Amino acid sequence: MAVAETIGLQDFYRAGDRPLPVRALRAVLGFIRAKPLGAFGALILILVVGVGIFSPWIADDPTTVHLSDALTGPSSKYWFGTDHNGRDVFSRIVYGCQITALVGIGTVILVTFLSLIVGLPSGYFGGRYDFFLQRLVDIWLSFPAIFLILTLVAVLQTSSGSGFFGLGRGPEVGPNPVDGFWFWYTFPRTTIVILSLGLVLAGGASRVVRSATIATRANPYVEAGVVIGATNSRIILRHVLPNIMPTMIVLATLQLGTAILAEATISFLGVGITNFPTWGQMLSGRTRDLAERHMYLALFPGLAIFLAVYGFNMLGDALRDVLDPRLRGSR
Repeated sequence: MAVAETIGLQDFYRAGDRPLPVRALRAVLGFIRAKPLGAFGALILILVVGVGIFSPWIADDPTTVHLSDALTGPSSKYWFGTDHNGRDVFSRIVYGCQITALVGIGTVILVTFLSLIVGLPSGYFGGRYDFFLQRLVDIWLSFPAIFLILTLVAVLQTSSGSGFFGLGRGPEVGPNPVDGFWFWYTFPRTTIVILSLGLVLAGGASRVVRSATIATRANPYVEAGVVIGATNSRIILRHVLPNIMPTMIVLATLQLGTAILAEATISFLGVGITNFPTWGQMLSGRTRDLAERHMYLALFPGLAIFLAVYGFNMLGDALRDVLDPRLRGSR
């Protein structure tokens, strides 16, 4: 038994002495073997962001009209065919990755920030403070999500891309959408959608953060910190926040798919980002009439939305299994 324990300790220390890139590679390979669907979701996320960044070098201008080639099926010239205006569907899907990446990641960052501001102090301090905040969250959640999103997007006018970083208000600061189709110039077009989705999705996320904070707050090491006189800010930053981060990471990946689906929904309804190709927008308008005879018009944008949402949900599910100690080894 002593020899076996000694060998195990030697393997442990040898693993700890390995260079960081080697350990990271082994962790990635282990994740791929244990959670292949989660690895597929991570690949989809990397692919969407990468294609969005390099879209000007991958595809042609998505707004170029070729009327003589209108409603041409998939071919060697137009891989995914053309729409009723003769625009290349492949180019529009590639450039649509910019909107998907910006809205998805931007919404997740905003939701994480807002849910931490509301949920963490609510769960940590409790009492009347928690009661007051949770009644505000109840009001927050009482509005139908799609109605609130449509209202915010319509009021803030997403089509202009002007104002402070595209908010439609304040001084003209930030990149100008007219200057080009690259990632940076697309950002002002997405600001209002990110803000609207973030405000709507943060209410439910704050409840998850509050629950995780309450569970962490009850641990003996937090009580020990209170007994020895540690300040609340120190306990929150050093003990509570690091221990709820796995929950936040899982929540962020799940919200990523929700944000992309919500953006596609409002674009389909015609009130989202209207001055740039998006996957939801490609399914609306004339496509609803033409898809019966030209199925590729709805097939490729719909498939892009499906793969993105499915992949991100699988990534979130896999990260939950890996990061939650109660679920490790359960699947």
